[in-house]
Amino acid sequence: MQPSILPLISECIIAFNLSLERYITIGPGISMLSGYPENTVPTEPDFWHAAIHPADIKNVKEALSRLGEDEPVQVSYRTLPVNDLGSRFITEKRSIYTDAITDQQVLLSILNESVPPIVGARPGVNDDALKREQFLLSLINSQTNFLVRLDTKGYFTFVNKRYCDVFGYTDVELVGQHFAINTAPEDMDRCQRAFEECVAAPGKIIPLMREKLDKAGKRHPSEWEFISIINEEGDVTEIQGVGQDISQKVEIQNQVKRTVEKLNDFIESITDSFLILDNNWRFIKTNKAFEALSHRSREELTGNSIWDVFPTLNGGQAEQQFRLAAETQQTLKFTEYVESSRLWLRIAVYPSAEGLTVFIKDITRQKIAEEELNWARSNLEALINNTDDLIWSLDKNNRYVFFNTSYRDVVLHETGFTPVNGEDVVVYGPAETIAIWNEYYKRALSGEQYTVIYENTHSGPGEPLYFEVSFNPIYNDAREIVGTGCFARDITVRLRSEKEIVAQNERLRQIASLSSHELRRPVASMLGLINVIDFEDFGSQENKEAINLLLVVGNEIDEVIRAIVDNTFTGEGSVLPNNGNNN
Repeated sequence: MQPSILPLISECIIAFNLSLERYITIGPGISMLSGYPENTVPTEPDFWHAAIHPADIKNVKEALSRLGEDEPVQVSYRTLPVNDLGSRFITEKRSIYTDAITDQQVLLSILNESVPPIVGARPGVNDDALKREQFLLSLINSQTNFLVRLDTKGYFTFVNKRYCDVFGYTDVELVGQHFAINTAPEDMDRCQRAFEECVAAPGKIIPLMREKLDKAGKRHPSEWEFISIINEEGDVTEIQGVGQDISQKVEIQNQVKRTVEKLNDFIESITDSFLILDNNWRFIKTNKAFEALSHRSREELTGNSIWDVFPTLNGGQAEQQFRLAAETQQTLKFTEYVESSRLWLRIAVYPSAEGLTVFIKDITRQKIAEEELNWARSNLEALINNTDDLIWSLDKNNRYVFFNTSYRDVVLHETGFTPVNGEDVVVYGPAETIAIWNEYYKRALSGEQYTVIYENTHSGPGEPLYFEVSFNPIYNDAREIVGTGCFARDITVRLRSEKEIVAQNERLRQIASLSSHELRRPVASMLGLINVIDFEDFGSQENKEAINLLLVVGNEIDEVIRAIVDNTFTGEGSVLPNNGNNN
């Protein structure tokens, strides 16, 4: 059994408050004895005594029983620490003192590790040499690397503590066993060849990466360097190997590899073009989207300067922005138009110490859509502002969202105030008018769509003005009312025309009535008188009377005709006397 396999414990101080029954100080190194994890505070007194060698427990208890406040004791014992391969030799000095500040008793233990006696030591060998030998052994076993030795047939002659801890064996279980005991089967041939090469080439370092199995069968990737040890005659006596567990390193590498693969998959899957330039402006990485955009293969790009591959960029905005980003180490975004391909590109440049990462998005369709939208908006605004009709819209709080030029001019003329988008709607006129318009807006915002004829009697002297006003609720995508749109048209002239047409129709009706009644009667009388005239005795008394009656009838016809003319042009024709003859 090896004597000690951890660094020496020196001056590990432990203080236990007897009054409070808790530790106030636990020095470093105690975990080597007790198996407690670092930074863990135990509660039971003398917790490390659980590791005392069974053969020494009685002597320890007897020595500590003599402890008093004025009688410190010192006791030496062996321990068997958790997961240790051998005993440790500890000297413990214990005393009790009273804290001058708190007046509480404190139990103080000072632990030091001592060099164990060497069984079978040769006479004449001094203690200093033994201590140096023990220190060297402790140093070897405290290494975080693996250290093993094999004989010329491949059997273990030595393994250090780190090797035993990781693979779950004791040195007794391994020493004398062939290295195949925990070598992965698939690595066996490779390990055997490396071993034979090491034996055949003394002094040559043989590197080897392999998976070794722990006692439970779990695999541990490890990295080794082997070298042969020769005696004074130059013969190989042993093979020494120094290795380390690279499980964490391999896992990190695998994680990095998986992350890189995911990143590459993402880069290749995105529709945006992607490229990385080094500090010499050479392409390091591109994706399929950039190859399609640039009409260049990855082989044509990688390793070549961007200014050589795309000479048209020299002196342009792209070169200026790229160089500025590299110089200032600031992210820059800009829009570039490529005349040759008629493309609009949105470019984002992200600088780093290694170069530039660039994302390029083809926004040609978006740009065309924006231009079409701007054109449509401009034409719509021109159309809206080119009409005398009043157009405006309000939000739910009766604030202006939009109004056309005609509406603005009318409000400015009527009130002296210019309406402003985002401000409250201007409602003017008498109190009754203001109340009417507030009610109009309220109805529209409640969801009612309707049209009214509004009579404006307050804008000036003279005849009133008439407007046909329509109110239309405005909805968002969720079918929620967010405002109202208003459209007003001056219909004063139209109403006057309609009134004139009605008056004209009335006159025509009167003309028709005059023509059919008042004119028909005297014409009938005239026709009757003509029929009674005696054309053979024209100068007869009867003819004279008939001719006089014809003169009376002619005057009646003349009066009717005058009435018709007056009604036609003025609508104020005279009313003819009713002679009681409606024929």
